Amino acid sequence: MSGKMVVDEPKVPPKKFTVENNVYKGEVVPFSSEYKSLGELMWKSINKYKNKIAQVDAQTDKVVTYAELQNKVVRCALWLQEHGIKSGDVISICSKNTIDSIVPCLAATYINAIFNPWNEDMNLHTAHHVLEQTMPKVIFCTKKPVDIILTAMKDKNCSPIVVVYGDHPSTIPFSDVLSGYSDAHLANFRYLELNDIKTTACIMHTSGTTGMPKSAEFSNYSLLLAVQDDNKATEIVLWFSSLYWISGMVMNINSITKGVKVIIYPDFDEEMTCQLIEKYKVEWLFLDTSMISRFLKAGFATKYPLSSLKVLLSGGAILTAKTQEELKRVLPHVPILQIYGMTEACGLTTMQFPWHKMGSCGTVIPNYEIKIVDLDNGETLGPNQTGEIFIRSAITMTGYYRNPEATKEMFDEEGWMHSGDIGYIDADGELYIVDRLKDLIKYRGYQISPAEVEVLLHTHPGVLVVAVVGVPHPIDMEHPVAFVTIKPGFTVTEKELVDLVANNMADSFKLRAGVVFLDAFPYTGTGKIAKVELKAMAKKLAVEEADD
Repeated sequence: MSGKMVVDEPKVPPKKFTVENNVYKGEVVPFSSEYKSLGELMWKSINKYKNKIAQVDAQTDKVVTYAELQNKVVRCALWLQEHGIKSGDVISICSKNTIDSIVPCLAATYINAIFNPWNEDMNLHTAHHVLEQTMPKVIFCTKKPVDIILTAMKDKNCSPIVVVYGDHPSTIPFSDVLSGYSDAHLANFRYLELNDIKTTACIMHTSGTTGMPKSAEFSNYSLLLAVQDDNKATEIVLWFSSLYWISGMVMNINSITKGVKVIIYPDFDEEMTCQLIEKYKVEWLFLDTSMISRFLKAGFATKYPLSSLKVLLSGGAILTAKTQEELKRVLPHVPILQIYGMTEACGLTTMQFPWHKMGSCGTVIPNYEIKIVDLDNGETLGPNQTGEIFIRSAITMTGYYRNPEATKEMFDEEGWMHSGDIGYIDADGELYIVDRLKDLIKYRGYQISPAEVEVLLHTHPGVLVVAVVGVPHPIDMEHPVAFVTIKPGFTVTEKELVDLVANNMADSFKLRAGVVFLDAFPYTGTGKIAKVELKAMAKKLAVEEADD
């Protein structure tokens, strides 16, 4: 799937990037698409592979061919047109992965509407926010979020059509959307041609790790450029990222353009992942970084051969060299590759290959440029110097939907996108992520990287998940506090963890605000630890301690 699925590369191939004035430039692959819209690409790809299996519902073993998928997508597109949906209208989808969750997205591309995935686990506050941001004409959702969506609509005095996968009062069943069209209707339908390839194709919400999600706007041109290569080394793929994740959206598009079989299962589970790989002979697997950690620590991978697996790809947060090495020992036959990217960049920006160093995110991919910029003076930095990662590409988002102020803050006058991530590039051009700029803890003039403390705390055998944030302090600005969940069967004390940091790191890194043990972490819709919630908890604890 795009460059992500290539496994049989030479050991040390020629570098596919150049360096000019400390700007790392991926190979330039000219836009050569014969397609003039994402809808045209999807239409022709699905027809091309019509006799192949497109999806397998792993919960029911139901198989969907590309021809059957096309039938549903056309019916949905006809229904949208019948209900007045036209070019530029927004269609929202709020669902975990099912065999039908992709259908409205594809239908939207056929009529040049804009598809906009939402987080199925959102709360009412977030529902208010996304409803106001994108103003959809139709919302397709599962039963889980429907009451929140209907309440948000009432609160905001708006009335999009709500279609539910199932049945629910005041909504339309998705089964009704697919019924009522004759063979003649289906035979006469064709995707609508697009006059301007720069027209918006989709709106993706950012992860919301540091606040409410923003709405990143992507053009047809951007998505066509992102998936235009022909590499395909695997036939059966599995991921758990919903369409709400940029990875989920891009992998869905890629799978269709390559005609691969997608195994669909709604939620990540450590042992179920192994069972799915074994049962369906999965060749290509994507897990986000938190899933990787859970997968490794659960130990099930040692109990299954997993011999079909050719690639395990990871992204979303820092995958340390230690974790990568441990996983490699468990799966010695599988290349375990890390990517770096972000929603606004349309997914990956750099990619690791087997010849790259453990813990790196690899080198810049085609049609992207990256550089490291000094946090204080804005100068471009050289190898092994840490600063903010800047990204430039025609593939990145057009901007934040209906938010020119935020767009202006994100891009500078030269078109560089400010990632908000801290990292460095080594002498071989490999990128390493250090932390999020907004996550840095400020203590008496020092800038403390929570990720460095988290890596150390993860070495404790009883620590399952850990996140470090800053607690406001009236004199020192902030003190680090660690939030921790413990592995079953282990006992861990606060003193053990405080001493671990004090004995192995500089004085400024000490856990001066202590350790908070949690039963479970809050997560964002894209599977990342919701540090904004942890910071709110930490702030509340600081206030309570001050009151005492």
